[in-house]
Amino acid sequence: MIDRKQIEIIANEALKETEVFLVDVLVSRGNVIQVFIDHNKGVSLDDCAGLHRAIEEHLDREKEDFELQVSSPGLGQPIRVFPQYIKETGQKLEIVFQDGDILKGTLIEAKPAVEGKEAELIIRQIGTKRKPAPEEPITLELSRIKSARVVIDFKLV
Repeated sequence: MIDRKQIEIIANEALKETEVFLVDVLVSRGNVIQVFIDHNKGVSLDDCAGLHRAIEEHLDREKEDFELQVSSPGLGQPIRVFPQYIKETGQKLEIVFQDGDILKGTLIEAKPAVEGKEAELIIRQIGTKRKPAPEEPITLELSRIKSARVVIDFKLV
């Protein structure tokens, strides 16, 4: 079976000089390799094709047969890496905490980790008719978050 870490190393090396970043790599039993990438301005077909070629050059089909898929994570998928938070600044998020609590709010800012301080998100909570949101945004450490995803709103205005 093809090693997931090997694919991550190849992908990160290929993306090093670009603004595209690696989100996740999945390798299934049948050697189906799924590589998910993202970019602050969206992922192009050329981004996917270029990384596909770079990864394929480092793998040998004579040793192990595989299927390689390179794409963006897709709408509604959880946020997996910090650069995705930066990309989603201004979007509504649903955040599930480690303890199971849920928060909905607008991502105001994503602050990267600095010496002695972990990465943080600044969120303006979304209130309801019965329970209005506090005026002040809240600051969350990334370690408190179990999962987060962009809330997709299909309301027509």
